[in-house]
Amino acid sequence: MIPQTLQRAFGSLAILLLLTASAASGQVNTLWYKEVTHDGRIYVFNTPTKFDLWEKSRDMGASLTRIGHGPNGETVVFENENALDLYNLKHNKESEVRPYKAPEAPKPVLPASLKVADGELKFGLLLQAWYFGDDSKQASGSSYLGNPTGVNTFRLRRAEIKLSGKVTPAWGFEVMVDPAKTQNFSAGSDDKILQDLGISYLGLKGHEFTLGQKKIAITEEGLRSSSEIDFAERSRITRVIGDQRQMGFFYKGEYGAKFAAQASITSGLPSNVAGTSDRLFYAARLDFKAIKGFVAGVSGGTGNQGTQALTRNRLGAHVRWDGTDELPLMFRGEYGAATDGQTNGTEIDRDGFYLSALYTFAEQFRVGLRYEEYDPNKDVDGDSLSILTGGFHYMIKGRNINIKAEWYGVEQEGRKINNVLDERYNQFVIAAQVAF
Repeated sequence: MIPQTLQRAFGSLAILLLLTASAASGQVNTLWYKEVTHDGRIYVFNTPTKFDLWEKSRDMGASLTRIGHGPNGETVVFENENALDLYNLKHNKESEVRPYKAPEAPKPVLPASLKVADGELKFGLLLQAWYFGDDSKQASGSSYLGNPTGVNTFRLRRAEIKLSGKVTPAWGFEVMVDPAKTQNFSAGSDDKILQDLGISYLGLKGHEFTLGQKKIAITEEGLRSSSEIDFAERSRITRVIGDQRQMGFFYKGEYGAKFAAQASITSGLPSNVAGTSDRLFYAARLDFKAIKGFVAGVSGGTGNQGTQALTRNRLGAHVRWDGTDELPLMFRGEYGAATDGQTNGTEIDRDGFYLSALYTFAEQFRVGLRYEEYDPNKDVDGDSLSILTGGFHYMIKGRNINIKAEWYGVEQEGRKINNVLDERYNQFVIAAQVAF
């Protein structure tokens, strides 16, 4: 019989070896032990995290089971091999002999950025390819999705290539091009390869000052990256008052955990258009983040826009809720209003809104519904636009890889095709996306 002192020495050595093996295998980084009897079984835990989960669900998940292994012949369920070894040691049971498993070599971690001279460089990519359909009669003009009406075909929607980084800790840059653009250089067009370009000062923590070309600080959905919008295309009101790139000065900052702000002072001209007269457009956005995942805010702008420097006033309000891990149900809503000066001295008032909800199930599938209305001229009756969108999204890897299948039910009052009233039509799109 082994003396008690020697037993304790072997026990201490065994515990030390178990702790070392556990750290090497990556199973635990602390030596923790607990036994619980439940429904005639004994449950043995090696980590407090697994024990807390079991207490809430009574589900052991991946585990080891030994029938009749308890002191009175009970079945014992072990969290892992470490728990089994510690149980045998505590109850003076003979240790199990298992073949040695060499620890796996750590997987290489790809760098998020590249070191270049004294700075760093990041590379980003967004690719979107569409197949779209439109059941209306073929005619001139564009549909709600920006495609020729009545046409069913393919489209390369986006091919955004972005380079960004820092030259020093206080100075950064970004440039984004989109070769999928059609290169329309007509006056007022915003369909050119160069999208974003900025030189930024980052020396004040929580604040960013940029000179270059970016989106003006209006709306929530319009300022979101194209890879992170909920549906294949943004809402109509968002594209009317926001989602516009101009050259100028841009600011973004955080004020504690609850508030964030953005502002821009720009030329008022479409992207890549040089100014030929004095004009400025001022825009700002303020967000209130009451709790994690919830954002409410307002945005607006005023000044002169367009090649003719006409007066433009914008106002928007937005609410966004991203759901929780327990309830992955997301809600969004935005309202926007615009007053646009005309060359004859008159003004046109426009407004619109959208409401949307999206629910994710089985972690990879998402269903979404959005309703929106837009009135292009509040002084004219019978010209409003309403769209109901339904989508089924396969989120293969979140925003990085997904496929979206969507239906758009469009009602445009007063719409005529070949002088015949045709107010209702349907559109369909299958959009594939890869982004990083």
